[in-house]
Amino acid sequence: MSVQICLEKVDDQCSYVPLAVVGYCLTKTGCLQTVLDSVQVEMKAYQHTPTQKLQDILVAIMAGCRSLAQVNTRIRPERALAQAWQRQAFAEQSTLSRLLDSLGRQQVDQLRIANTTLLKQHSQLRYHDWQQAIVLDIDPTSLLTSKKAEGSRKGWVSGKRNRYCRHVIRFTLAGYHESLISLVYPGNRHGYEYCKPAFQQLLQLWPDLRTHASQVIVRSDAEQGTDANLSYILWLGFQLLMKGYSGRRTNAWVKQISPNAWTADPDGRERWITMAPKQLRLGRHIDSYLLRWYGQKRQLSHATLHTTLAIPCFKLWNFYDQRAVTEIEIRNDKSGLALHLRRKHSLNAQEAWIVLTDIAHNLLAWLRPWMLAGTNFADFGSKRIVNELLNIPGHICIEKGQLQKVTLWQTHPYASEMRHCLEKLLKTFDLY
Repeated sequence: MSVQICLEKVDDQCSYVPLAVVGYCLTKTGCLQTVLDSVQVEMKAYQHTPTQKLQDILVAIMAGCRSLAQVNTRIRPERALAQAWQRQAFAEQSTLSRLLDSLGRQQVDQLRIANTTLLKQHSQLRYHDWQQAIVLDIDPTSLLTSKKAEGSRKGWVSGKRNRYCRHVIRFTLAGYHESLISLVYPGNRHGYEYCKPAFQQLLQLWPDLRTHASQVIVRSDAEQGTDANLSYILWLGFQLLMKGYSGRRTNAWVKQISPNAWTADPDGRERWITMAPKQLRLGRHIDSYLLRWYGQKRQLSHATLHTTLAIPCFKLWNFYDQRAVTEIEIRNDKSGLALHLRRKHSLNAQEAWIVLTDIAHNLLAWLRPWMLAGTNFADFGSKRIVNELLNIPGHICIEKGQLQKVTLWQTHPYASEMRHCLEKLLKTFDLY
């Protein structure tokens, strides 16, 4: 007896049921359309409008597509997923690629403003008690590119020299895991050169941060810690906790410290701290500490830590070390949202990719209060949300534009708890 192999339409089957419900909530309430419509793209639209194409790219990012080429094989066949996002079908990958290539500087700026508008509508910062401090992390990362890509230069990438790349500087609200802005600069330039213009652009979009500057702690590694940047941040009125950029100054100060001046970590870790022999004069009072610890190959390493915070020195150091969470989030965006794999020759197209990735990052961050709080998924980062939660298979029933029934595969280990998460999500948007 021969085996029959045939094709069958399964219109209600979906490989991304939670992502479909998220899309239903966002599109049914008009959450995304109102901001994406503000991006004015002058190109012919046949089956899909530019707004719909931008939304399709956003869905592809949240579905874990590692390139636009995967759109055709991963989400384009998903008609139930498309219907949940108010689409008949997702656009073909070449169409989405042409859209990105057509974007100019004006459209990228409009997309960035759209991201800010969405943030102001849903950011957890809206409910922040400004009697409490908030941490603004600055962190750079590198994106490898081809030699001929626009804005590509030889630079430093993860300990490797002379690799063609672009750099990205990102401002993140540490407690809320929200990316406020990400800016691109050439691979052969240093992050400290772009710290001030990045701050200026940030404050144009977020003037409230300047209003509450005394409650905002700017935390960054040494790449942004030049005297000029420290002075500028202090002039803006922010608190700061940053490592110093100058290694030559650090080594000179270390030579002035007697061996007995170092204070050992009371927790027993092999690290020491002491007050710097000199204090910087940058217009406001600032304390400078010297840090000592064993680095790679058991060699003693040193750094300078500058701060306006009046807290015990080792608590200060521990507080600084918490910025590792931001670095982990960027790694999650690279492995979960494939930030480092999506490359475009055009610099504007690459920036659009990054802004759309920021939007996806923030949407995933908001899933915590919207549906994941109080569950075993509350601590999941973007990588696990994309790879383990949003792709639970099942069935979606939508009639006359209204979600009627959601079915999850019972054999999936997260199905039972995800059922309650989706109920909470629909209630959050008053759609249950």
